[in-house]
Amino acid sequence: MTSRRSVLPAVALAGAALLAPTIAAATPTGPGRPVPSPTTAKVLGFSVLPTQTYVPGSEPSGHWTTGNAAVPSPYPGQPVQGFSGTHRNADGSYLVLSDNGFGAKTNSQDALLALHRIRPNTKTGATAYETTLFTFSDPKRLIPWQTWRDGGCAAAASLPAGYSCSTPDRKLTGWDFDPESLQVGTDGTYWVGEEFGPYLLHFDAKGQLLEAPIATPGVKSPSNPTLGSATPNLANSKGFEGLAISPDGRTLYPMLEGATAEDKAANLASDLRIYEAPIAKDGTADFTGDFRRYRMEDPANALGDFIAINKHQFLVIERDNGQGPTAVFKRIYLVDTRGVAAGGYVKKTLLVDLMNVPNPSGAGGFGDPFTFPFFTIEDVEIVDNRTIAVMNDNNFPAAGGRSTTEPDRNEFVLIRLGSALQVDHRLL
Repeated sequence: MTSRRSVLPAVALAGAALLAPTIAAATPTGPGRPVPSPTTAKVLGFSVLPTQTYVPGSEPSGHWTTGNAAVPSPYPGQPVQGFSGTHRNADGSYLVLSDNGFGAKTNSQDALLALHRIRPNTKTGATAYETTLFTFSDPKRLIPWQTWRDGGCAAAASLPAGYSCSTPDRKLTGWDFDPESLQVGTDGTYWVGEEFGPYLLHFDAKGQLLEAPIATPGVKSPSNPTLGSATPNLANSKGFEGLAISPDGRTLYPMLEGATAEDKAANLASDLRIYEAPIAKDGTADFTGDFRRYRMEDPANALGDFIAINKHQFLVIERDNGQGPTAVFKRIYLVDTRGVAAGGYVKKTLLVDLMNVPNPSGAGGFGDPFTFPFFTIEDVEIVDNRTIAVMNDNNFPAAGGRSTTEPDRNEFVLIRLGSALQVDHRLL
């Protein structure tokens, strides 16, 4: 989750030449295969999960938050909210990753990190919550620092009214990590990109940590638990918002949401780094240290998601920090890495303008065109070679996307592209 308190005013990008490395014309993706035009996309369907959807029988949460008039805190359970990563299952259901909870390390101590399964239904317009697969945990004590539920709470100087420390266990909370992106490995394990480190996290099929958090070479945020007296070089909430996996399942591509301090100092404030982390035969992964560059249209923009569609093409959500009437720039780009060496700029082509999607059938009861005016849009997934699904992070229980008073919901939008993408069948 990107904290609303961290939103910066839009900054105009100086100099058209600065954009040149990343802008590519709509060139064919193969013989006779043009890139789908954003004007030919259309909304196929729409579905929503109600804001106040809680994990049945779960612990109360939100003791460190103020809530709002519509949803006062503390909350009666663990919200199924803040979809920051997703994976489509073969049966049409979706795995959804909840982020750290309520926007920051300092207010999410009682938010349990979890993976859920939902089922959107564009015929009825209602998304069903099916189950919570697991709460993430570290029973093998691979995390080399204190976690909230195993020492952190006991060491706290004070606790909010109504909250007491649980019996020490190794369940992970939003005080420990901020999970923002998700991929499922070929072995059925889960890879998570997170923002406090930023780290890569590797979990088994039960959500138990398999290896120590994998640190990003040369990059630390202010929330990094190993920062010590060092100077952070990445802003909070600018870690691995995107995480792609190659079709063969052998390489991870974590992508930062914001520019590093070094890149900003080099007049590269619009640049986001796409790292490489090969997965070894034993199932572990590590960074090579190499990265390619993605240039945003404006340095005030941010990454929403990053997924692969084949071995060299990817989808990127790039968005501004506006919401509701101030939302202007919410786009999905097709990105190509062919011929781009380490340190080079990937090519990008506009695929869908989420603020201007034709909606001839009036899906969701919205007009034509459809707009998706949320502060954070953090999920894109492939349904087939001409259809994608997009979801927002509703920043529970905040309002502002659709209403200034009613809390935003978790919305699911099905979009049909005008022509086919070259999707590797292994990613379907």
